Amino acid sequence: MSKNYHSSLRIKQARGFTLLELLVAISLSALLMTVLVAGLSQITRDFEKQGESLDQKIDESLLLLQLEKAILGTFSYRFKEHSLAREELFFQGSKTELNWVSTVSPGRNNSLTFWHLDVAEDKGFRLNVLPAYPGSLHQQLEKAQAKEELPMIHFKDYKISLHYLGVTINKKKQWYSSWSGKDKNELPLGVRIQFEPTENVPESDTGFSVFSFIRVLANAK
Repeated sequence: MSKNYHSSLRIKQARGFTLLELLVAISLSALLMTVLVAGLSQITRDFEKQGESLDQKIDESLLLLQLEKAILGTFSYRFKEHSLAREELFFQGSKTELNWVSTVSPGRNNSLTFWHLDVAEDKGFRLNVLPAYPGSLHQQLEKAQAKEELPMIHFKDYKISLHYLGVTINKKKQWYSSWSGKDKNELPLGVRIQFEPTENVPESDTGFSVFSFIRVLANAK
């Protein structure tokens, strides 16, 4: 009797899990997989956001370096609006707009380029870079803007203002909110671009500025 009982017990143990146990195991496995997939998806999204943020910061840093070089390489470009007019120095700067000719070319060409920086509704700025052909540079800019869409807005989370370093009559350095090459017949000593954070920027960001001296080069003929 005892021998038959033990044989029956061994047979039941050899049958493995019951259907209920299998269902419980499958449910737990499915729940675990759901948690793992959700966690992996969140990690992937966070990684992509960090990657995009890093790429944007790199692009913005390269743009600022390019701007510094373009301002440093400002060319004292002189032009005539018409044949009877006298030559005028081309450099026009206000608190929200800057137009200048530079020896720096994004395409690394040997030709002069016309740079136009325009503050976009007090947040961020747009940038146009065109070949500096003889004639009215403003008309060339208008034609170029009419043919294509407005350039993208850079640093849209910052309020941008432009400032110009000059020398007073008493030979003292002073910051100006505007500078006209036509009226002053000379270039400023340098340009400062001020970046003030908006409400979209973390409180820890107190803003920054980019300054570049102007290395005066020979006049265009």
